[in-house]
Amino acid sequence: MSIPETHVVKKNMWERIFYSAIKVPMIYFITGVLFVGLAYIDNLIELTRWKNLFDLTDKLGMIFIALSSVLFIYNLISLGLRRYELFLAEKQAVAALILASVRKGLRIIFLLIIINIIILLLGPSRFYLLLANHVINTIIIASIGWIAIQILYTAEAVFNQYTLTLSRKDSIRIKALYTKIHIIRNITTVLIAVVTIAAILMSFSSVRNIGISLLASAGFLTAIIGLAAQKTLFSLFSGLQIAISQPIKIGDIVVIENISGIIEEITFTYVTLKLGDRRRLVVPINYFIEKPFENWSREADSLRSSMHMFIDYMLPIDPLRTELDKILKQSKFWDGQASKLQVANLTDRSVDIRIQVSAANADDLSDLRAEVREKILEFIRSYYPDHFPKVRFNSLAPMGADVTITA
Repeated sequence: MSIPETHVVKKNMWERIFYSAIKVPMIYFITGVLFVGLAYIDNLIELTRWKNLFDLTDKLGMIFIALSSVLFIYNLISLGLRRYELFLAEKQAVAALILASVRKGLRIIFLLIIINIIILLLGPSRFYLLLANHVINTIIIASIGWIAIQILYTAEAVFNQYTLTLSRKDSIRIKALYTKIHIIRNITTVLIAVVTIAAILMSFSSVRNIGISLLASAGFLTAIIGLAAQKTLFSLFSGLQIAISQPIKIGDIVVIENISGIIEEITFTYVTLKLGDRRRLVVPINYFIEKPFENWSREADSLRSSMHMFIDYMLPIDPLRTELDKILKQSKFWDGQASKLQVANLTDRSVDIRIQVSAANADDLSDLRAEVREKILEFIRSYYPDHFPKVRFNSLAPMGADVTITA
């Protein structure tokens, strides 16, 4: 049975990565073993004058051995990430750049780990060594938290790149999933930041003891903090509810108190809407849980909108329908889905007609609505200038004849 060629290529690739990763660490390991072996000469031959030198040699040997292990792990991870980064560079440049930043962040972590090991082996009993040990531990914890956040951003960026290659129908479904990922990423980022800060504080025994004392002696303070954070917690759970139930998604067109806009960003505390004049409207996220709003693009692969125009009773409807079809067929904004002109209402002075059109996205829909209004208005001006809404008065003439006065 033949082995697939791709499997052989992957196996050879990982073998090359392994051998490249172990070359330099092996030299460090052998050097460390030699130093440790040299230090054990003191156990065989008692040389009091050289005791300090043998102790230093023993510590150097342990440092080289520990350094070889850490360096091998770093090389293995770094070379593997570099190989995957080159693979992504051809198809997903954004993800490759973010992955490169994560790979560079690993250098800081492993460098700090090496320095921490050296400090521990030299003996942290001295004040400055102990202080340096705490500082390095703090930087290591912060770097791990930063890399975890970068991984979340990488996953979101890769998923966003994937959505750009989908068709319109698939993108509606994927957009809903992307909104969930976006909100969960925001919440997870905050949780990682909180856990990172907590881990840094817990690494200092004095701060840890102060925190325990405060929790033990100030129970009422906890209740006050809980009440103060009630709004924040409510907003957090509102964000989770929106991520699960999906009443809104990124890219949806919504109408809030007669203001329409496109949802540009969803966090766990607020939602940003891009308005038609390029302004941004920031709305608390709990608004979408507590109050009603319009969502024009929910569960639809085409955005639709209606417009109302008032005309005179004497204007025929069929020419308007024909002109609307002509306008839409010539428009670059129409997606070919909706084209409808109906009499919506009759008033005492005019006829209310409703025009329904559709477009693929919010920007095209806004441009299409403006185009239809302008061209329908120009059509009435050119061919039916006397059929705009009028006010008519009927009065009785002296001889009993009806006279109609149009204003």
